[in-house]
Amino acid sequence: MAKKVTDQKILDLIEVVKKKKAAIAKAEKPQWKTNCSFNHGNGVRYNLQVEQDLNTLVQLLGYVLMLESVFAQANYLLNTKEEFNFLGYSREDWQSDIETRIAKIQIKKEKAELQTLEERLSKLISPELRAELELKEIEQILK
Repeated sequence: MAKKVTDQKILDLIEVVKKKKAAIAKAEKPQWKTNCSFNHGNGVRYNLQVEQDLNTLVQLLGYVLMLESVFAQANYLLNTKEEFNFLGYSREDWQSDIETRIAKIQIKKEKAELQTLEERLSKLISPELRAELELKEIEQILK
């Protein structure tokens, strides 16, 4: 009985690792929504595709949020309903691209952690469960 509970827990954890690996695979092939070229008037241009500093990325989104807030206030004062954009893209687009870049930065660390977890889980799998998993894998290949 305890063996089945342990095997089920291991299977559940393996499934969690698989889901995280799928999320990493998605983050490795990003769908950028902006041109990733960010310039907020200080003469420095940032390329979101290569920026490594998380603090800088947070500051860039903060700048867009500040502009959006001021823009909303101006719309209110002028009784207009203009849509906000910064360098031709919405706040949502900039936020999405910055989130994508942050995910890419964190991928390397997550990959190493997941590899370690997979190895540890593999050591815990009972011979019966290992055989069952192998049979399922062979069955999938033959279908």
